[in-house]
Amino acid sequence: MKALTKERIKKPLLCGVAFSFSFIVPLFVGIIIQVIGLCVAGDDYEISDNLMNVLTEFGFLVAAAVVCTFVKQRHGTRLREAVSIKKFDFALPVMLMLFTWGFGEVVSHITGLVLKNHMVVEPNITEGEFIVLFISAVICAPIFEELICRFGWCELARGAYSLPIICIANGIFFSLPHFYNIQGFINIFITGVCFAYVYCKTRNILYTMLTHALHNALCLCDLEIIFGEFAAHENGFVQYSWQYLAVNAVLVIISVIYFVKVFRKKYTENYFEVNRETGLAITE
Repeated sequence: MKALTKERIKKPLLCGVAFSFSFIVPLFVGIIIQVIGLCVAGDDYEISDNLMNVLTEFGFLVAAAVVCTFVKQRHGTRLREAVSIKKFDFALPVMLMLFTWGFGEVVSHITGLVLKNHMVVEPNITEGEFIVLFISAVICAPIFEELICRFGWCELARGAYSLPIICIANGIFFSLPHFYNIQGFINIFITGVCFAYVYCKTRNILYTMLTHALHNALCLCDLEIIFGEFAAHENGFVQYSWQYLAVNAVLVIISVIYFVKVFRKKYTENYFEVNRETGLAITE
């Protein structure tokens, strides 16, 4: 088997193995807590949603640590190489959030419009107390998930795959563990692809971490205060009002203009491109 083929199999697999810790650790700890709870409180004991959120983030913490270790050992890349606050471009995470939110909502509506007549799904629901959800979604998830999915997967795949493949695979990799229905999967997939592209071009994990935090914070906001009853469910698929869709279309247009006029000219790094002759990543 050629060396490049081995790398294409081994590198993503390593990240997948490390990512499995984010499920194994909460499951293992949850089983222990469940057994203790049953022994102490009886047959009616159930693990609360808040405790499950805490266990999940603990699993992601362990997985992030393992992934960063793999990247350092297998690729020689240290996390500090992907963290830079010098000349930080604050417009980038804002524009990235506007695009991923606006485009994701429009695509979600279209997806629901098409699929609601052919299938029934369970609506996407996040449960738990607000403070726990805030800490989990706005603080923990942006750090741990970005370290795993962007720093980990992108860095391990560098040199084995081209940029488009890395971004598409990253979107799939990012979507699967969220356990949303098909509408939510597509929305998260779009976000994962965009985040991976921005990381690969800037090689600064802080951009996607900040965007991730802003995106999740907006998810926790009560948008009905602004738009009224802008969303309804049909066969489990969310459908939006035309006013809400119009606002999101404007957000997409603004962010696309920024991408064409600013981003493409400012960020021309080819660090994640592959030299077809040598099979190695281009680093200059």
